[in-house]
Amino acid sequence: MNINNMNKYIFLCLTYLSAFALQSCYFSEDDIFDQSPSERVDLISSEYQKILTDAPNGWLMEYYPGGETHDIGGVVWLLKFSGEEVTVMSDSQVQGYDDPEPTLPGESVTSIYRITSEQGAVLSFSTYNSLIHYYSEPRGGFDADGFQGDFEFIITSATADEVHLKGKKHGTAMTMKRLPSDMDWTTYINDCQRIYNESAEYGTLVGFHGDAKFAPSAFAQENVITFSEQGEGGQLNKRKVSFAYTDKGIRLYEPTNINGQTLYEFKWNNADKTFYSTTNEHTMLRYVRPDDYVPIEFYTENDWELSYTFEFGMKDTVETVRFTRIEDTDTLKTKISAGNIKFDIKAIYNHTTGMLEFRTQYLNVVMLTLTTGENIDAYIYLCPWNDEAGTMYMTEKAGIVSHTTNMTPRELKFTDNGRTAGSELNGFVLYGFGGREMSSEKLGVLGTYNEITFKQKIQE
Repeated sequence: MNINNMNKYIFLCLTYLSAFALQSCYFSEDDIFDQSPSERVDLISSEYQKILTDAPNGWLMEYYPGGETHDIGGVVWLLKFSGEEVTVMSDSQVQGYDDPEPTLPGESVTSIYRITSEQGAVLSFSTYNSLIHYYSEPRGGFDADGFQGDFEFIITSATADEVHLKGKKHGTAMTMKRLPSDMDWTTYINDCQRIYNESAEYGTLVGFHGDAKFAPSAFAQENVITFSEQGEGGQLNKRKVSFAYTDKGIRLYEPTNINGQTLYEFKWNNADKTFYSTTNEHTMLRYVRPDDYVPIEFYTENDWELSYTFEFGMKDTVETVRFTRIEDTDTLKTKISAGNIKFDIKAIYNHTTGMLEFRTQYLNVVMLTLTTGENIDAYIYLCPWNDEAGTMYMTEKAGIVSHTTNMTPRELKFTDNGRTAGSELNGFVLYGFGGREMSSEKLGVLGTYNEITFKQKIQE
């Protein structure tokens, strides 16, 4: 959602509380250049379809949404093409905007595909498939691009073993690899899930080459590793690199150089909580608990001074808040003010890093009086945003995550959590909708919150 022009916002007035390159090893250019351009494309499209359907056990594709930066993580797809149908299985759970139930990891979904010749040969998943279109469908009235994924792909080249693709809209390069005939789909997905379940808890990583550290800080979350790199001036810069799970570990989107070490594919060892490079056994990413880690009780046993700017940065305020734990979960709640209303907002505690994360969430329904005098019910959501870009996100995992800026007393500020593409989130808005679903009428902004800081209050 782009809202650079603030006139596009309605501030809710509250009066009372409540290039085309084709190759193939199957035929030569001499065979086709006696034909018209459209006939040549049709012939090549037919050849590509034959390649896809001739793989008896299908294909492995590591799919990357996230637009040009493809920096929100990779997804495993297994695909089997037969006639005009394609059957897909994934390692990720998805639930489309209008899907009544989620599609779980290991469930297969069949739909229609076709190969068209509009921009050369284009592989199009032409009827709805929840595992595919989840990443490209709009997530609400303001969010036209969703996760900025593609469902149509220009085929740039193909052999019997590999099909190279480029997203038609976002341009991300991806590859489908022919699966061995004896590879069981369910076993592969289960192994990907096992690696995820074993390793996701150990997301704070340090890169070692032998005993030497080449990446002093790397944080893996939701199929993205954020590496810290040494800049030319000695400063630490952060870079997000997406990866997908394999049946043995993880594979980065592409070979990536981090502080002189080339990283690509890793094998997970659960015994010592380490990812070992498959090309250099001396290179590894190993779990190390961060120095600023605190248990969840640290938040509930202290009072906190919450400060932030509001009304598009024109005002600032400070208030004292407490966190309470929701039963035995890793979710905390606290309160935040919007005018004379206080809302409960939820923070996810990360038991690996000790940090807090605020994600998109429904808050409550309140009765408001507009400047016209009309009383309305407004369904209020917390939506992460970037105030400089004027970009608000309604996807469920979009959010901001804390980092420590002072140890004693503990002080936390917030940055993007790495689950959106194209914008660094640095705060959130409270936004009103006309109904419980975010697809309902858009009413306007109840409050904006930036430069958010939680500071521990030391007991006298």
